[in-house]
Amino acid sequence: MNSSTKLQKEAKLMNREFTTNWYIYRVCLHSISSKPNLQRDTNIRVCAKEVSPLCNREFNKLVLEAVDEGLSSLGDSPKQAIYFYLEKTFKIKRSEIPNRIDEFANALEQIFGHGAKLVEIQIMKLLYEKVGQAFVYFPEKDDLLFTEYMEAARCQIIPTSLSLSASHAR
Repeated sequence: MNSSTKLQKEAKLMNREFTTNWYIYRVCLHSISSKPNLQRDTNIRVCAKEVSPLCNREFNKLVLEAVDEGLSSLGDSPKQAIYFYLEKTFKIKRSEIPNRIDEFANALEQIFGHGAKLVEIQIMKLLYEKVGQAFVYFPEKDDLLFTEYMEAARCQIIPTSLSLSASHAR
C-alpha cells in the first residue's frame, strides 16, 4: 500500500461524519482515535456532573457561549426574542440552559420545528470548537442527537478539567 492511500485511510478514520435524523445538514466531528473500544468506554463512563462546582461552572459557561453564538447566527434581535420567549413561555432562563438541555431542545423544536436541528447543529459545532480535541463523541446510534451530544460533552469535559486542575495544583 502506498503512503498516499495509507494517509487517505487515516484521514477517513480521523474524521467521522454524523448526520441528523432528518438528514438536513452534515456535520463532521473530528475523532482523536478510531479504536472501537473507546465507544464502549464512553457509553459506560459515569458522568461527574456533581464532582466539582468549579468545573461544572466552566462547562456551563462554554455551553452558554456556544448557545449565544449559535443563536447570534440568526441575528441579535432574533436571539434576544428567543431568550425572551424561552423565559416567558417555557420558563427557561438563559443561565439555566446548560442544566436544562432537554427542555431547551424541546423548546427549540417547538419554536423552529424541523429547523431546530440546524440551530442545534450550529451550537454543537461551536461547543466542539470551544472544547477542542479534548472531546471525542461516539453516538450509540447513527443519528446525532443534541441532548446526547451535550451530555456526552459534559461527562467527558468535566473529568478532563478535573485532571487538568489537579495537575496544575502539584
